[in-house]
Amino acid sequence: MADVDMYTDSIVYGILKTLLGGFMPKFIDRTGQRFGRLLVIEEFGRDALKKVVWRCMCDCGNEATVNAGSLVTGNTTSCGCVVPNFKHGGWKKSSYNTWRAMMRRCYVPHDKDYPKYGGRGVSVFAAWHEYSAFAETMGEPVGVETLDRIDTYGDYTPTNCRWATPTVQNRNVRVRSTSASGLVGVNIKGRSWYAELTCNGKKFYSKACKTIEEAAAARKELERLHWGVA
Repeated sequence: MADVDMYTDSIVYGILKTLLGGFMPKFIDRTGQRFGRLLVIEEFGRDALKKVVWRCMCDCGNEATVNAGSLVTGNTTSCGCVVPNFKHGGWKKSSYNTWRAMMRRCYVPHDKDYPKYGGRGVSVFAAWHEYSAFAETMGEPVGVETLDRIDTYGDYTPTNCRWATPTVQNRNVRVRSTSASGLVGVNIKGRSWYAELTCNGKKFYSKACKTIEEAAAARKELERLHWGVA
């Protein structure tokens, strides 16, 4: 029988991926990465849920073994020397839930939104991997505001993030790669241009326009009528 010690986590991952026909989330080597007070030293196998576990060194000098999900979402940021790990007091705040969601969609491959963020190379400002740094920079949202990237193709950084209302975010979206106009909400059908807008789950359309400029103006008019913005 082969010595079990010869099988590293990377090898096991490759075997499982082959057996499952390739349907495995991409393995990310966290060695050398820092999460709060924890510095990742090496792989340490998998837990009962088959999640990768990492051996980490805490700033206090103790070691800890933590699964990847707990590291990247900030659930575990020390060996336990900081009790509880939510001592930052943010776990009941909107900013904390926003921070966790941001980290998940950028660094957790099985998160439903990962393909649109981490899968496209979107990352989070290094200092913001610690919740307290994110909260100090961004503060708390007001009312229905949520986190918005000013440049929708850019990373989550202090200069590219803001708290914004749904209306502002609706106007600040990526242009589809198939867009003929290069403008949000302006499309072509046949030989005519037209504007479209979604509000409360319903689609609204402008009349047919002869030029892109007319359709762009029609889009602004739809925004005024249905979103209440100029």
